[in-house]
Amino acid sequence: MASVLLSRVLGFFREWTVAHKIGASGITDSYYAAFTLPDFLNYLVAAGSLSVTFIPVFSKYVAEENEEVGWRVFSIVTGVMGLLLVAVVLLGEMYAPHLISLLAPGFGPVEKARVVFLTRVMLPAQFCFCMGAILSAVQYAKGEFVVPSLAPLVYNAFIILGGVLLASRIGITGFAVGVVAGAIIGNFLLQVYGAIRVGAKFTPSLNIRHPGFIMFVKLAIPIMLALSLSFTDDWVIRWFGSYLQPASITWLTYGKTLMRVPLGIVGQAIGVASFPVLATLYSEGRLDEMNRMLHATMKGLVLMLVPIAALTMAQSRPLVHLVFSHTRLHEFDLDSTAATLVFFSLGMFGWGAQNILARGFYATRDTITPAVVGTGMTFASLPLYWLFVRHGQHLGLALASSVGITIYTILLFVLLFRRTHDRQAGELLWFSAKVMLASAVGGIVSWKFSNWLGGHIAWRSMHGALADVCIVSTFGIVLTALLIWILRVPEMTMYARRIYRGRTRVTVGDTSS
Repeated sequence: MASVLLSRVLGFFREWTVAHKIGASGITDSYYAAFTLPDFLNYLVAAGSLSVTFIPVFSKYVAEENEEVGWRVFSIVTGVMGLLLVAVVLLGEMYAPHLISLLAPGFGPVEKARVVFLTRVMLPAQFCFCMGAILSAVQYAKGEFVVPSLAPLVYNAFIILGGVLLASRIGITGFAVGVVAGAIIGNFLLQVYGAIRVGAKFTPSLNIRHPGFIMFVKLAIPIMLALSLSFTDDWVIRWFGSYLQPASITWLTYGKTLMRVPLGIVGQAIGVASFPVLATLYSEGRLDEMNRMLHATMKGLVLMLVPIAALTMAQSRPLVHLVFSHTRLHEFDLDSTAATLVFFSLGMFGWGAQNILARGFYATRDTITPAVVGTGMTFASLPLYWLFVRHGQHLGLALASSVGITIYTILLFVLLFRRTHDRQAGELLWFSAKVMLASAVGGIVSWKFSNWLGGHIAWRSMHGALADVCIVSTFGIVLTALLIWILRVPEMTMYARRIYRGRTRVTVGDTSS
């Protein structure tokens, strides 16, 4: 969680550096649109999901005390996927102009040419992401999380360095160069070192008939063929955004980036840490323990993310003014970004929960259900995006994103708890309803308090925005916690006791030392 926190902070500074060096315009829209084809090719070979498809396979061999075979499968998967990535990247470089016309059709000739150039610069990074995903998977399966967690830190740091050192000379291309450098060092070379540390054994092999590789392919193919809303949302937003006024994609990107900061800190960390354990529990047939862990994980997610989402919506304007001060963004850009943040925050819990629920399916070696549901939701959501963008422009896209991911999460929740034969799902729903009610009331009161405070504090300045955010956040957290306690949510007291005991142990330890 600490590494994800640092990663999200660096991720924000990455976007802040773009805003500081370039601003918000058609140039930045081209830069963000240039990620679409690399992300799409990455998705086609399941590079974004290689860790969640390989971990259950490797865990199976470890549980059967047959780790040597697990390393043999690791070698086959690495060799085959590496060759596949090289071929896919080369095809992407060759046909980039034609593919960009399909993925971002609303751009004019100048913007399109810029997107094609930046795309070609960043495409080779996908090989590093793919190999890094497999190398990270074996580290996760062996219970090592430190080195894999450093990958996004190094990646974001090099993008920032690329912008700081090169933007004055080559403009937005400096950030694209940083993307490639960060992927090579953080996602590939560093993960090679991490895999060696856990005893990885690589023997070149392309034995695609090996039972372990066949099991991996059966898990990976549904993800490769599916179009999950959690992956396609960015692509759809960029596709529609290319038809909107200049800087629309940039506002949406900045708003979604801010929403992802708490989402990544809580949801991503919990998902990464819990998945190997869930896979092991299922491999050992301990379904009751798996269900208990899913319940505890989901409750923790609700208790942290829902109040944060409510308070983020309540303070969106001073928050955006705070974090994007001293950049090239104008007042209209700041207000537009703040508005998108409100609508993206509506889906914050959905984004976090679907990450956990999908991993629940993957732990049971079922990648087909999330793939089918995700693909169905993607196509079903397209009319929603079209309708909302017609009436709300960029705000409509943010709202459609939140509505779509929320429906997708509900469907995954129902199907997963049916699959694991969980009879206590009603308790989790009742718990969630209480927390949501308390958070909604706390958020509305905090929003009114923020508006009142805005009449006494110059919140459009950096210091005023900082004061507004700190005061209202403290007020909102205390109020929401009090409301949750009044609604008799026992987990609130349990977590408070654990924190108190943890602090007590630290104090005693410091005293004795």
